[in-house]
Amino acid sequence: MSDKTKQAVKHSSWLLLGIILLGSSLRMVITVIPPILAPIQHTLHLSSGLAGSLTTIPLLCFAVLSPIAPRVSAKVGTEVALLFALIVLVIGNWMRVYSATALIIGTLLVGIGVAFLNVLLPALVAENYPNKIGEMTSLYSFSMTFFSAISAGVSAPLAGKIGWQLTIQIFSIVAIINIITWLPNLRYNHKAQPVDEQTASAPHASVWKQPTAWMMTIFMGLQSFVFYTLITWLPTLMTDRGVSANTASLLLGLYQIASLPAAYAVPIISARVKNQFTLLMTIGAGFVIGIGGLLLPIHTIWYFAIICIILGCATTASFALAMTLFNLKTRTPQETADLSGMAQSLGYLIAAAGPIAYGTLHVMLGGWNILMAVLLVISILTIAAALYVNSKEDVFH
Repeated sequence: MSDKTKQAVKHSSWLLLGIILLGSSLRMVITVIPPILAPIQHTLHLSSGLAGSLTTIPLLCFAVLSPIAPRVSAKVGTEVALLFALIVLVIGNWMRVYSATALIIGTLLVGIGVAFLNVLLPALVAENYPNKIGEMTSLYSFSMTFFSAISAGVSAPLAGKIGWQLTIQIFSIVAIINIITWLPNLRYNHKAQPVDEQTASAPHASVWKQPTAWMMTIFMGLQSFVFYTLITWLPTLMTDRGVSANTASLLLGLYQIASLPAAYAVPIISARVKNQFTLLMTIGAGFVIGIGGLLLPIHTIWYFAIICIILGCATTASFALAMTLFNLKTRTPQETADLSGMAQSLGYLIAAAGPIAYGTLHVMLGGWNILMAVLLVISILTIAAALYVNSKEDVFH
């Protein structure tokens, strides 16, 4: 970001808490589903294809709505748009327990709400904390990862005691609290606009015509492809290699818990250094060691635990860096929203193909080695795209 010392807009004293709680909703209502998919499928008599779509639907919502979110924000204001997203998310999550139809419609609404949060949170940070981008991004990234780990880790045992329906609805509580605490921020609702005379007098460049924006989109898409493919199929891979289902579930929780330090530290580190080369090489090494380790014929629980820790750190670090680069490689909140919208739109469309393709190909191939080798190549391409973005000062120049 070229303008490092611009002034923050006025905001409520409740904004910081609001940003932390917004971060909690980025994945929590999505990761609550996979551990309890079997009882959901049994109760609602879902086909395997329909059950698998519960992860894909939100990703497709991200793809379709990410370019729309900045336009809505520019018309109604960022704070109002985020309130709308929270309300839609709560309604969707609450209703998706009553029938198969309600489950699909509710999941669609959840996807709409999270899509707006994904795109507008970086712009919100750019507007209100332009000189603390790393710190603020680390807070909501940490919150996202922490609550995601909780929802994935406790949903199965909780559903065994109180039922999967109430378990899903319980995870609406944080978003409801977020709505209440967000209301004071509406007084300071901001519509995106240029922040200096030079920007105001210049025509607004289209983000879709910027080569660096396209490479940022590739980076966002490929890192999301790797994450959602692993989060969906890593437990199955481990059970196929002799790990019990309960242990695989615990290891998936470890995968997310282990990534908390990366979620907090990466945005701060990347915002404080001018060049992210060393950070990217470290993330790349994590991908190579973690995914490459899945190609080895070692099936012990401790080995899988180490692999989960490494992959959890690498995938979360790459996501946190992508969210930070939206701010670092743009000059205004509107540019941040435009880049975020483009990269997340096409990026999540790429990511949506991962879980479906890998599930289908696993059935066809009957094993995981070829698929993990391909995923390793994809992770290397991810880092290559990020290195290109890192080499450019500004997406729009």
